[in-house]
Amino acid sequence: MRDKKQIVIEDFGNIDRDKGVTVERFYNLNPSSGLKQSLGVELAKFPKRDDPSYGDYSLDMTMTTINQIESISIFKQFFPVSGNTNFRILLYGDDEKLYINEMFMLNDNLLWLYDLTFESAPITLAFKKDDMDAIILASQDKMVIWTTDYLPYTVTDAPIITSMCMNDGVLFCTLVEPAFKLWYATDLRAENIGKLSSNSGYITLADELGYAKKVVAFNESVYVFREYGISKISVVKNEFSISQVYISRTQILTNTVSACGDVIMFCTKEGLYTFNGVKVTKTNVNIFDILNNFNGNAVAESFKNKYYLALKLDFNDGKTIACESGTYKNNALLVVDTLDYSYQLVRGVDIKQLLPVFARDYERMLVIFNSGNVGVVGQVIDSSSSFDVSLPKYWLSGELTDNYNVKLFTKLVVEADENVKFNFIYDNGQITFTTYKEGINEFCFKICSKQAKLEITSDSADMNVKKAVFDYYEY
Repeated sequence: MRDKKQIVIEDFGNIDRDKGVTVERFYNLNPSSGLKQSLGVELAKFPKRDDPSYGDYSLDMTMTTINQIESISIFKQFFPVSGNTNFRILLYGDDEKLYINEMFMLNDNLLWLYDLTFESAPITLAFKKDDMDAIILASQDKMVIWTTDYLPYTVTDAPIITSMCMNDGVLFCTLVEPAFKLWYATDLRAENIGKLSSNSGYITLADELGYAKKVVAFNESVYVFREYGISKISVVKNEFSISQVYISRTQILTNTVSACGDVIMFCTKEGLYTFNGVKVTKTNVNIFDILNNFNGNAVAESFKNKYYLALKLDFNDGKTIACESGTYKNNALLVVDTLDYSYQLVRGVDIKQLLPVFARDYERMLVIFNSGNVGVVGQVIDSSSSFDVSLPKYWLSGELTDNYNVKLFTKLVVEADENVKFNFIYDNGQITFTTYKEGINEFCFKICSKQAKLEITSDSADMNVKKAVFDYYEY
């Protein structure tokens, strides 16, 4: 037997074997500094006034006929005469009506907006037109255009738009049909999309990259995300030109495309990628081996240099957590920090849509749901809970050592909260130790094994693990 050795685990988010023990899987925990509670969701709260002493409110749904919220958006309107800026929450529900609530107005009611109805959830784009705030709402049956100086008006012969962006005074749109064309309006008149005129037309995408699925304005350029690649739109001598900048082996899930800081992030079934306008790079986020086949329900948005992705994962562990007890479309929320590509994974939330909101001092990531709390608006919070119910927490290491020599493990010392379970998994079984106090806990045992892993679990609302240290001897 050789001298005693130690395995010290302090970086619970490590993925580099050369730097020590790696993490194999975790959820509902933040591994950035020890292990502590991660993110969760709760009922969204909005400010009654700029002055926080007025308190906040949640949307009163009683004046609506909504059973399930289908989409949410925000329309910021500046009124030049008064100098006021209004922030309007727009909700579309399964009753096919569009409702409005104004933030900072001491009012929690939702009112049916100008008797507007849509046959499907409208996609939206807010922009400036003639120095006035405007918003386009485009659904399968119509387009509605609303500017600050006019009432909303309806365009009934509009094509079905799948995505929109505005860049350098030009509106760009992708359509359901024709799917190999990118339409534009140089005068921002959305009602001319799908029609040829002196200020509107299309760019043909005649190559093997597939349908045009999403158009994104990024770094003063326009990029079209296709089924199997990315195209860049440039202006040369007052004419549009197109060039390929990326070809993908597998299909890009366009609802996961989101500009985040100095990159655009997107997913394929092979992983999470970044695009800086020139180069595509695969990230080291390692959850995609448990991806349950992208099914069109995955959605993403960006908020304060973090990429939020709601998706469905197959954890294959026999457990049922929160939304997984019923029918669900998504069951996880992945949040990636684009500054260092560390990430958190929330398990047990079935998110339908994410909406980042910046309204004066109010900054939130709002969410609506596919199942469970389908009739309310939620918000992402710094607490591992779903509507005040604690979410179970889990962490699993990779192999504790990098060789297959026989080892005698003799001690585990952890610094953690009380009632945290440490499962030592070895060649022929496992043994569980539960912390009996907050702080330093010491467990002595004798187990021979060639390889081993450490599993940490807790059902507590709050949890903190700072360090785990094994003593062992190697034969």
